[in-house]
Parts: sequence; structure tokens; C-alpha cells
Amino acid sequence: MLTIEQRRQTDRKRRERWRKRKLEQGCKQIQLMLTPEAQTILEHVKSRTGEPYVQIIHRAILGLDKDLPIPPSKNKAQPIISEVSKAQINDPGKTKSRKKISDPKKVSQQDQLKLF
Repeated sequence: MLTIEQRRQTDRKRRERWRKRKLEQGCKQIQLMLTPEAQTILEHVKSRTGEPYVQIIHRAILGLDKDLPIPPSKNKAQPIISEVSKAQINDPGKTKSRKKISDPKKVSQQDQLKLF
């Protein structure tokens, strides 16, 4: 019988092997915070489909690439800018202004990216 510490070590090694294998397959690990509304929707989809969270999120992201209409976010996330970043933004030698996108299809794709 394994002790708790031995079990932790074997679990840690198993997770490390799994992460290494996924990275070699080209996967990328991300960490994110979900709003309570998004959590509720995710739980509802999980209970309805029985799929793990990773598959639900993967399907949702792949759906963004299709021409599906996605409503714009009601409350846009405000970027957190440190004082150093503010100084860099105000320095005209450090940054270049971005041009507006004139292609309507690209504009909708850019709006879709705001969800993440």
C-alpha cells in the first residue's frame, strides 16, 4: 500500500509526463478566469453532453473560426496597465499607431477575439 506522499509523487510524475506529451503534440496550456455566467453555461453544457471541459472549450474555440454570428460582449474587459506600460504607450518612439481594419470580415473576426 502506498503512503500519501508516495501517491503524490506518482501523481506528480504522471501529470508531468502527460503535460510533456501534450506539449510535444503542439498543445498549449492556458489559465483563465470565468465569469459566473460563463461557469453556469459551461456546467450546463457539461451536464447535457457529458463531455469534459477541455472538449467543450475546444469545440467553442473552433466554432469561432466558422462564420457564426457571435454577439458582442456587453461588458468589455478593461486592460490592466502598469505605470511602466503607460509610460511606454505615451512615448511615441516606442509604439506605432494601429490602422483600422477596412475588411468587414476581418472586423467581425477581431470582435470574436475580444471574447477571450
